[in-house]
Amino acid sequence: MLFNSFSFMIFLCIVLVVSAILRKYNKGAELWFLVLASAYFYGQWNWTYLILIYITIVSDYILGLKYYKSENPLKFLYISLTVNLGILAVYKYLNFILNSANTLIQTAGFSYTIPGVELLLPVGISFYTFQSMSYIIDIHRGSLKPREKFVDYALFVSFFPQLVAGPIVRASEFFKQLDEKRHFSFDMAQTGVFLITMGLVKKVVFADNLALIVDPVFNAPEAANGWSTLIAVYAFAFQIYFDFSGYTDIAIGVAMLLGFQFPKNFNHPYVALSIQDFWRRWHMTLSRWLRDYLYISLGGNRNGAWKTQRNLFLTMFLGGLWHGASWNFAIWGVLHGVYLAIERKISQYQWMSWNLDIKPVKFLKWLLVFNLVCFAWIFFRAEDFDQSIQIITNLTNLANDFKLKNLYNTSAYLVIAFMVLHKVSNYYDFATRSGKMKSLEFIFWQTIFILMLILFGAKEAESFMYFQF
Repeated sequence: MLFNSFSFMIFLCIVLVVSAILRKYNKGAELWFLVLASAYFYGQWNWTYLILIYITIVSDYILGLKYYKSENPLKFLYISLTVNLGILAVYKYLNFILNSANTLIQTAGFSYTIPGVELLLPVGISFYTFQSMSYIIDIHRGSLKPREKFVDYALFVSFFPQLVAGPIVRASEFFKQLDEKRHFSFDMAQTGVFLITMGLVKKVVFADNLALIVDPVFNAPEAANGWSTLIAVYAFAFQIYFDFSGYTDIAIGVAMLLGFQFPKNFNHPYVALSIQDFWRRWHMTLSRWLRDYLYISLGGNRNGAWKTQRNLFLTMFLGGLWHGASWNFAIWGVLHGVYLAIERKISQYQWMSWNLDIKPVKFLKWLLVFNLVCFAWIFFRAEDFDQSIQIITNLTNLANDFKLKNLYNTSAYLVIAFMVLHKVSNYYDFATRSGKMKSLEFIFWQTIFILMLILFGAKEAESFMYFQF
């Protein structure tokens, strides 16, 4: 069930009405209803997915309680990590490992092939696994007590607005809202509706139309010239941003209509003046998860410069593999790890720092960061390594393919318009202003959004990109 479908809108209306009635008379019944509604939502992709997610939910709920009461609790942490990472490894990475092994076997000159296993990748498995793992780790670190009520924990992991593609919510953030009386206000309703319609515009109008520029080039890069490839690479940067930030806008908006507040997940990442700043703005809940549960666990920056660089590299490498079972995702993560390590090294030398008070220097730094990010996106979007190399080869021939008339290409104008829009929206942040808008301003923007959806929306509902992760 896609957020950008009529079936979801009908589902949401039913959930909002029933939830509001139950919240007024019986909070416990409302939570159980939301758990069942979330199970129905998730089961629309494949009902067998529910078996896996509830193995995760039930096991971590029990292990969390046992950890807290045990005199030898570490074993329960290890069991939890084994279950979570084991399920993730089998369903997401097993065939990738087997294919990689077969490549090595064939490279060594042997004809033997290890047969693959037909497994259906559960939607959103990476997101709910990370969320569940953080619960046990927080209990281990002493920053969280286990939840006594099963319904509370089941809702935390499976809550349908963020179940499939985030944002990744901390247990402490979610349980705090369950413990307090959830105040549903007019401002929350206005913000929720605004974020939902804005998210739909980002997805249906912007991302899905940008796909018309991106897909032909990445699906057949050997047939594309340098100019069309460059435009497609830049277009993909904005396609994935509008697609994913659109999803999280809708998720945060839906949660608000149900009385919950989720953390912000995007903050205009393409205005960043450093790679570190980019990761403070892009998929912010994943960035903090990788920082708090992986980077810090590896040692962070506590053991000298070399180990800090190593930890940055490993964190981004594993973060790349988290996105998908492919060496291309690993390369994408490695590139960002290298970027961060070099950036950190350069920052130690004051004479190499940029004077951002000089506007041309600030522009050049932005241009460098934006293009480094876009270069890494090539490996994220391409189907395999060979296709990535073809895309890069096309770009090296850009000078031969460039003609002045290309500047008047409609696709080029569209990409430039999105760059300007992204920059301007950094100063006029719709998401921040949405709950403070006066009635006329709110109605004006809602009218604009609805007209955009009617006039420019894609004809068919396309799946969100991050559903595959």
